[in-house]
Amino acid sequence: MGTMYKEINAKKRMPVIVTIFIVLSIMIAISNILETIKIGGFSLGIVTNPAIGIMTIGFIAFQVLRCRVSYKYSIIADQLIIHRIRQNEHQAVKCIDLKNIVYIGKPFSCNEKYNIVKSNSFSCTLRKFNSLCCIYKSEEGYEKLYFQPSEKLVEKINYLIK
Repeated sequence: MGTMYKEINAKKRMPVIVTIFIVLSIMIAISNILETIKIGGFSLGIVTNPAIGIMTIGFIAFQVLRCRVSYKYSIIADQLIIHRIRQNEHQAVKCIDLKNIVYIGKPFSCNEKYNIVKSNSFSCTLRKFNSLCCIYKSEEGYEKLYFQPSEKLVEKINYLIK
């Protein structure tokens, strides 16, 4: 009988709110500086303010959409299953046999001796140094994925692959 374990990794909202506030402050400052620059009697802010506004709205929308996504990592019957959760929609995005895992650990200490054919990220952050790297064998070759499991899940995976 296989081991069963699951956990959910969701993006924390407070860092997103702080990041949005900082970006808004910087964009307002840049906009005010560009308003004062005149080229041939023409204010540079007339051209740049709409572009800055569109970039800011795009950044905020991107951050809000990322907050709505979380990941569920499960170990069921000797398989690591990763689900993407968007509001009430669950979608299994990756299913890996634990026996195919050749490395799990920090991304900067991953062995580059594997010829990686595909790489995916299943974490709630864009910074890969906060994530763990998992290299596993697939039909196409070696694949790499980044995810943010708890130490308990990593211990279970390491125990099951040995």
